[in-house]
Formats: sequence, C-alpha cells, structure tokens
Amino acid sequence: MRRHSRRRRDAATATHTVPAPGPAPESSTGDDRAVISGYRLLRRLASGDRAAVFLASSLHPAQAASPRPVVALRIYEAGGDDARVAAEISAMTADATGTLPALIDVTALDDGRCVLAVERIAGPTLARLLTERTLDPGEAVTVLAPIAVAVAGLAEAGFVHTRLAPNDVLIDGAGRPRLIGLGAIRRLDEVSSAIERTELLRAGHSALSDLVAAVAEATRPLGSLDRAVAAISDAASARPFVRSEALLERTLFESAVAAPVRGIRATAQLGAAPARLVAPATPGAVGLSGAPEPHGRADDAKAGAVTVPSRRRGLLGTLAALAQVPADAFEHGAELADVDPVRSFTSRLGRGLLARRRAVLVAGLVGGAALVLLLTLVPPADEHVAGDAEGGAGPGGAAAAPGGAAEGAAESETTAEGDDRAAAHDDSAAGATVEAEGGPVEDPIEAAAALLALREDCFGALDAACLEQVDQAGSAIERADLAKLSGAREGVTVEPTVYALDEIAVTAEMGDAVLVTVPYADPEREPASLLVMRSEAGWRLRELFD
Repeated sequence: MRRHSRRRRDAATATHTVPAPGPAPESSTGDDRAVISGYRLLRRLASGDRAAVFLASSLHPAQAASPRPVVALRIYEAGGDDARVAAEISAMTADATGTLPALIDVTALDDGRCVLAVERIAGPTLARLLTERTLDPGEAVTVLAPIAVAVAGLAEAGFVHTRLAPNDVLIDGAGRPRLIGLGAIRRLDEVSSAIERTELLRAGHSALSDLVAAVAEATRPLGSLDRAVAAISDAASARPFVRSEALLERTLFESAVAAPVRGIRATAQLGAAPARLVAPATPGAVGLSGAPEPHGRADDAKAGAVTVPSRRRGLLGTLAALAQVPADAFEHGAELADVDPVRSFTSRLGRGLLARRRAVLVAGLVGGAALVLLLTLVPPADEHVAGDAEGGAGPGGAAAAPGGAAEGAAESETTAEGDDRAAAHDDSAAGATVEAEGGPVEDPIEAAAALLALREDCFGALDAACLEQVDQAGSAIERADLAKLSGAREGVTVEPTVYALDEIAVTAEMGDAVLVTVPYADPEREPASLLVMRSEAGWRLRELFD
C-alpha cells in the first residue's frame, strides 16, 4: 500500500481520527474512553497477527441515531498485507446475499493503520453449536444452503474463501448462517493463468466439502446428508473441474426440508436480505420431499377452482416452519395458496366452450365466410394510391407537387435539426466521460474530482444513463444514487452536495482500489472518504463514506 501525505485537519476536526498509540487497549485497562476514527472502543473481541477486533460505539451523528450504533471495529497494523485487506473490502462490498458482514466505514490513520467498521454479528459459532449438540437434517440444510449460495456469489464476483471452517460461520439472531474469517478470501485475478484460477476454485470447493462433512457428522440420523457430501466431494476432485455450488444447494433441499436452528434467541437484524432458506425453483419434476411432482390438476367442487398442492404447499410449509407459524394458520393459508386463479379461469372457460361447441362452430364458419366475401368485394388500397399518383401528372397534380416538396423539405430540415441536437448532446456527454475517465487520466485525484462533478450534473439532469459513466455497476453508491434520482423524479428535493474538489487527497492505494479524502465546501463538516476503482472502462466510484 503506497502512502501519500495526508492533509492535516484543524484542531476542531482532529478528534475524528485520533490515533491511539500502539495497539488499542482492552477494556480491562480502564481506558474505555479511547476513540479511533470516530468510534469509541468498548472492549476487545479478538486479536490476531494481522488485526485486533474491538466492540465499538459510533460517535457519528447519523449512525448514533440508528437503532444499532454498535459495530465491530477491525484495526489492521501498519505494514501488513494491503492486498488481503483490499480483498476483504471488495468482497464485503460485492456480497449480494447478506451472508458476509456489512461494511460500514473505512479509514486509513496517519500512523499507517487501516480501520474497518463492519456489522457486529452476535451469535454462537457453528463450531460451538456442533460441539454442544447434534443437528436435525432440517437444521443442517438451514445452515449449509445459504453458505453454498454465498460461496457461489463470491465466485461470480471473483473471490474464493479458502478455509470455511466451522469457526468461520456464525449463527446470527435470526437463525441465519453468516460467513466470517475473511482473511482467507483470495482474489481470482491475483493469479495469472487459467490453471491456477481453476486450482484456487478447487481449493474453495475442498474447503466447502470439509464444512459439509463436519456438519453431516453431527447430524442425526447419520447418513441424512450423504448425497450432499458425495456431491460436493466428487465435484472438488473431478477433472475437468466444474463449479457445483448450485448442485450442492439443490441436493441439500432434496435431502430434507429446512427447519429453524433450535436454541437461537431471536434479535432484531438490520442489513441486506438473507440468502434464501427455501429450495431453488428448478425445472423438472422433483419437489422438496424428493418425490416426483404431479402435473395433473383437480377441480374444487364448490368454486370450480383448480388446485396445485405440491410445490406451493411445500414452499409455504418450509417458510412456516422457519417462522414457527401455528399449524392451523398454515393450513388456512395453504388452502388459499393452492387455488390458482389463472388455471381456474381457463378451466371454466374451456368447460363453457365445450358445452356450446355447436353454436361456437357455426358462428366461426359464418364469420369466416363473411370475411372472405368482404375481401373479395372491396378493392385493394393500392389501386387508389396508384390512381392518385397518375392524377398527379395532370394540372391538379402539377399544382400539388410544390406543396408536397415543401412539406418534404420542411420534414428533412426538422429531422436534420433533431439529429444535430442529438449529436451535440452525445458529444457533450462523451466529452464529460472522457474528461472523467479517459485513457490519459491516470491521476486518481483528477479522476475523482471529474467523476464527482459529473455525478452532480447527472443529478441536475435527472439522467440515470449518465450515472453509468460515474458509478461502478452493482456497487453500493450506484444503488444509493439511483434511489436518490428516483426520489428526485417523484418530487423529493435533492440538495446539491458541494465538495472542495481542489483539496482531494489520496489516503491509500490498494491495487486498482484507491481511497481518497474529499473535503466539503463547508469547513465545519467532516471530510468524506471515497473509494474509486480503476477498470478497463476507466475510473468509477464504488463507495462513499460520509
């Protein structure tokens, strides 16, 4: 990680990033008032070779007003492996399943340390759960299926978790498995050859296979997950190698119906939606129980409604078991869900037509005969058009020609003006894009300033397509900007953000990721941290921490 000189802040704002001398103290020392990067340290949670993890409360006004201002603060020592820290940051921001901890804030301290504020996940580890008791097959599915989805999502984003030990899985207050141990995450693009990337993916599958085997050994009755163990184990050793997370997930749901993890005290959870805990909808005729799906339908005797009992009732049963819904309430909801209104309508329509098929047949024949007669008697429209064209050669036609030519010329002129305006708009947009992210722009400070200026122009024009030239696709800042733009279109007042673009400074560089500080025009406001990424398309904004 290359360090650049950072602008000194005045005494009024310096308390936001007061570096603690040496490692942050534990609560047993009595120094509970230590503040790092705007977070008050409460107690030490863990320590390792690379970082120390503290329970901390946020002093930022926006976060302090939230229901859960307590975070896990990871403090990485100076001189560590910056590439691994960058991989952790990128993996957390790229995770779309909600299985990894949510990244809240990133700060680089003046003494060289890096601070990550992440979501605090309260709950036991999977290793502790497996030590204390055995699991039911449904509980094992609830634990393993979201991990398989998360591993697949990481691979799609270009990452591999190479460890996946039971200690790397936490069960949160909602009973969901959450994946930690992010120091074992590797980037697929850090290896150059396709063979090395394949072996890295194979290592991730081997770690996933070991995790499935460990859970299967603690599941009773024994052998309940043998098919899932065999599926992922064979995939990890197969040649040629084929990713098999989806196969594992499907096999798990075919082995048992997901059930809540017992003994977990429910607590309120904020953040992204969890990875799915119900079987994926796959084509074919296999239901959640592993039995073939019936393709027939039965008619309700009272309302003539068509019921499709197997798949919908199975999914509702899974959800009801997870939510611990009473059996009578589930049965009532399942009866309502079994009624398919579309099939009921088509069934009633078919029965009605079948009962009156003679009248429908006669009406169809009469209508067809009338249509044939109409097409025979009425001359084609081309004859009238040809007659008008021939008439135009006479005196009347000669008089009409100038007017038609004038209309054609006016239409051509209007079209040309519209093309000129469209070309001018495209040239303007292209100029803004080149200025922000073109090949010659290599300085991340210049790129960040240009992108922030273009971002404000996009908000002013309410142009979502413009933001594609500014925000990285799928990033958190893109989701926030599109939501802000949608609100502005609905009448919500969007105040422009004024930055001191000439005072932007680089805080740290981590491969293609560059962290910069962006001061606001208001000197009383604390500077923001901006994460920009270099890609083949140029510079893009990935995350804004303010």
